[in-house]
Amino acid sequence: MSSPPDGAQRYFERIPEKWDVLYSDENPVRYAINRLFRKGLFERYRLTFEHCGDIAGASVLDIGCGTGRYSLEFAKRGASRVVGIDFAPSMVEFSRRISHELGLADRCEFVCGDFLTHPFGESFDIVSALGLFDYVADPAPLFAKMADLTNKRFLASFPRKTGLWDLQRTIRYRWIKKCPIYNYTREQLEERFRDAPFPAFRIIQLSRGFFGIGIKETEAFL
Repeated sequence: MSSPPDGAQRYFERIPEKWDVLYSDENPVRYAINRLFRKGLFERYRLTFEHCGDIAGASVLDIGCGTGRYSLEFAKRGASRVVGIDFAPSMVEFSRRISHELGLADRCEFVCGDFLTHPFGESFDIVSALGLFDYVADPAPLFAKMADLTNKRFLASFPRKTGLWDLQRTIRYRWIKKCPIYNYTREQLEERFRDAPFPAFRIIQLSRGFFGIGIKETEAFL
C-alpha cells in the first residue's frame, strides 16, 4: 500500500495521549529518559526548524501530524496557515483540542484523511512528513504528491537499519503491535528525491535514521 496500512492506523488511533507525552517536558524525569532513548525524535525536531527556511507568514502542510506538535510549533513561530493531516481520528481530535487551548485554532486546521486521496486545492511553502515514512511500504506516490504540493521546502525523516535498535523496533511494532515498519537506505532516498522531482536536496544521517530536505526555491541550497 502507498499509504500507511491498517495496522498502523489502528495502533495510532489508540495512543494520542501516550504519543504526545514523548514531546512534553512537564515531567523532567520522563523527559530526560525520552531524550536518552528516543534521540531520533529530538534530532528530527531540531533539524526541522533549522532547515525549514523562513516561517513568518508561511503556509505549512504537516503530513502525518499526529498530536500536532510540529503544526503548533510552526504556528507559534509565525506561520500564517498550517494544515495538519492524519489518518487517526483520535490524533486529529487531540490536535484540534490543543490548538484551541493554545489560542492557535485560527491558524491551524486539522484534517482526518488519507494524504494521497485528499484534495487539498492549494500548495504550501513548507511541507513536512516527520515520522510518517516508517510505516510506508511504497513511498514513490507520496513523494510525487509532496513535491507537487511544495512551493519552497520539503522536510522528512526516514528510519534506517541500525542493528539491535532496528531489531527491537521490529519486535515491538511489527510482531507485538501488528504495525508494519520499513527502513530506507541513502541510495533509495536519493532516487526518491530525484524522481519526485526536487531540483535540489540534502540527506543528513542521524543516529538512527535520515533527515531529508528537498528544495524548490531558486536560492542557494543551505
